[in-house]
Amino acid sequence: MSRIGARRASDPARIGRFRVVGVLGAGGMSTVYAAVGERGERVAVKAVHAGQAVDDQFRARFRREVTVLRRVSGPCLVPLLEADPEADIPWLATAYVPGSTLGDHTAVHGPLTGIQLHLFAAGTAGALAAVHAAGVVHRDLKPANVILAPDGPRVLDFGIAHVVDGTAVTRTGMLTGTPGWLSPEYYRDGTTGPPGDAFAWGALLAFAATGRHPFGNGNAEAVAFHVLSAEPDLAGVPDDLLSLVTACLAKDPGYRQYQ
Repeated sequence: MSRIGARRASDPARIGRFRVVGVLGAGGMSTVYAAVGERGERVAVKAVHAGQAVDDQFRARFRREVTVLRRVSGPCLVPLLEADPEADIPWLATAYVPGSTLGDHTAVHGPLTGIQLHLFAAGTAGALAAVHAAGVVHRDLKPANVILAPDGPRVLDFGIAHVVDGTAVTRTGMLTGTPGWLSPEYYRDGTTGPPGDAFAWGALLAFAATGRHPFGNGNAEAVAFHVLSAEPDLAGVPDDLLSLVTACLAKDPGYRQYQ
C-alpha cells in the first residue's frame, strides 16, 4: 500500500474544496497530497510548487495536462475530479488509488506472475487503448506511473502527454520522457505517437514479468544505445506473452501492437 506522510507545517491546510491530510509524494515540480472532500471522498491533489507556478512555460504544460486528463477515461485510468490551472498555485485532483507502484512492488516482492501478470497486461493495454482512442499519447509509461490497485492496475501521470497531431516533437537538446522507456524513433529524430507508447508498454510488461529492464540499466547514453541497436533481454517472460512483448519492442514501429 502507498504510504501517506504527515502533513508538514509548510503544507496547505486546504486546496480548493479539499482538506489536506497528508503527503503522498513530492518531486522537483509538484507535491501530491492526500486530501478529503466535503462528502468524505478520498482524493489525490497534485499542486505545483510556487517556483514553477510563476514559470509561464510550466504553467502552460500544466494546463495541457489538465486538458488531457479531461479528455481520457477508462477502467484502468484515474479520473480527474476537479482542477484549477489558473490558481496562484495550480492544482488538479484525481480519485485516490491505494496500492504500490509497479516499481515499488517488484523491489519488495519481485516480478508479477500467473494471473496477476496477465491481469496487469490486460489492464494496462486497455488503458493505453483508451488513451489512444481519445487521440492522446501518454509518452511516459514506466513502472513508477502504474499503481497496482486491489481491483487492477491504474495508469497515472499525463504530465508530458500530448494530443496526437502527426508531427515530431521539437528537440531542444533535452529528452522529454524517461531514458530507457523511450522508443528508438524518439531517440533517432524525436518522433512520438502511439507506436512509441506500444514500445514502452512492451518494456513495461517485460519489467513486470522479470523485474529487469529489457535493455539494461546504466547511464542514459548506454541505455539509449541498447534501445537503438541491441535486442531486448526477454529471458523470464512467459511463453504466452513473449511474441506480444517481442513485437512491441521491434525497432520498426510498424511491427508493434499491444493487443
